[in-house]
Amino acid sequence: MSKAIKDNPDMFQSITDILEDVCRIVCEIIRKHLPDAFNRIRVFCEILPLNQMPTTYPFPGVVLNVQVCTEGHIDANDDTICVIIPFGPHEGGELVLHEAGLVLELREGDIFIFPSSRLTHFNMHFKGVRGSIVMHTDKEVKSWNSNRNGWDSHMVVKN
Repeated sequence: MSKAIKDNPDMFQSITDILEDVCRIVCEIIRKHLPDAFNRIRVFCEILPLNQMPTTYPFPGVVLNVQVCTEGHIDANDDTICVIIPFGPHEGGELVLHEAGLVLELREGDIFIFPSSRLTHFNMHFKGVRGSIVMHTDKEVKSWNSNRNGWDSHMVVKN
């Protein structure tokens, strides 16, 4: 858990509770329409210690952006796909996928899934209040999946 979460557990729980239904919908969409990606990214969440299951399953990572306008970037450390869900009353803020030549007018509540590690992306300037929920998986989880970040030989599982 991040320091922000540890310092604000009640706020984190409130946000988690609010996200629960939408995350369940995202999970089912990915499970149904992108089964290979689903099976790749779910593994990390399913082997967390103490049977911790993130609300954002199958994604272990979530970012809550509020009033953010990004510059063009590739999320080189993201694995497979990410999800963006915009919210708030705003005008503008279109999502640009540079290599694909797309400018997308995502509306509040849209669910957009794309390979953030392979496409340069950014959002345009906006007016109003704009936020987004971004769910992702870091490539670093591969180390946890394969050898528990080097701790596999120190762990004992009792049946």
